[in-house]
Amino acid sequence: MPGHPFPLVTLIMPVWMPHHAWLRAAVRSALAQQRCRLELIVVDDGNPGDVTELLRDIRDTRMRVVRIEHAGPNAARNAGLAGAQGDWIRFIDADDIIVPDSTCHLGTFMNGDGMVAYGATAVTDEELRVRRVISTTLSGHIAADCLLGRFHVRLPALLFPRAVVETAGPWDPAFRVSGDWDFVLRTVEHASVAGDDRVVCYYRRHSGSVTTTADISMGEIARARIINRYFERHPHEHGTALERRAWGALHWDRGMAYWRAGARRRALVRLSRALLVTPAPAAGALARVMGRRPPRGAEPGPAARRDPCSPKQGPGSA
Repeated sequence: MPGHPFPLVTLIMPVWMPHHAWLRAAVRSALAQQRCRLELIVVDDGNPGDVTELLRDIRDTRMRVVRIEHAGPNAARNAGLAGAQGDWIRFIDADDIIVPDSTCHLGTFMNGDGMVAYGATAVTDEELRVRRVISTTLSGHIAADCLLGRFHVRLPALLFPRAVVETAGPWDPAFRVSGDWDFVLRTVEHASVAGDDRVVCYYRRHSGSVTTTADISMGEIARARIINRYFERHPHEHGTALERRAWGALHWDRGMAYWRAGARRRALVRLSRALLVTPAPAAGALARVMGRRPPRGAEPGPAARRDPCSPKQGPGSA
């Protein structure tokens, strides 16, 4: 916001069973934000140990630790919001690093209370060696793209106006997975987005993490609930092409997730459903998976080429 005082920013970090060194690094990266006024609310989600003790060597009046009974990250974020004083809100993780000038950079895209700003995320190994970058070029009103899993942005790479967060409503603690997608979707229903491909955070991809068929099934149930809730909020869009595409994208994404997990029968059931709901894009994608050349004009679109529900991938995910 050139020419305007930088509003107070609240950074909210839920903490559950943290890697001690990574937590301290994440907190230090938050407090190292440049050219902005901030407060950091660390929410101890009922950890067996004392998070305050883990952070005893970090003394900064801008940080406070709030302890709640263990209820999951979404409830922890709500607890952080309850005590937030900032006009802008940023949700960060306890094992990731945010770039020192990233909050200020995101703030340059904010234009009143109707804009959500985004940047890119560098996916790293545990030693912060960059493996790939997640980014998008979307702008404006992108609720439909978000519903379809095309808004490739991770939660810590977003900056929200407090007014938009309050309008969207609280995080839903019932979501064990995909809670970020549900929340971000509700915010972009009330705001435009703007940003660029500059990296604003580093996401550690934990070694040895494996997605099981149970994880895939849980994600499938959560995403179906998100789709149903979207059309409950927008009943005039029932029966439209958007609804068909949303279900087609869900079947495709879960089918591919099962395929990668080796559950081929489950995969083919979902991919067949995608073919029935959205024949043209799904036909090409399914043919490619089965090792055949896709029919002309049937190449899959961006939503069909990725699994936006892979762990911590982005709002279209997790």
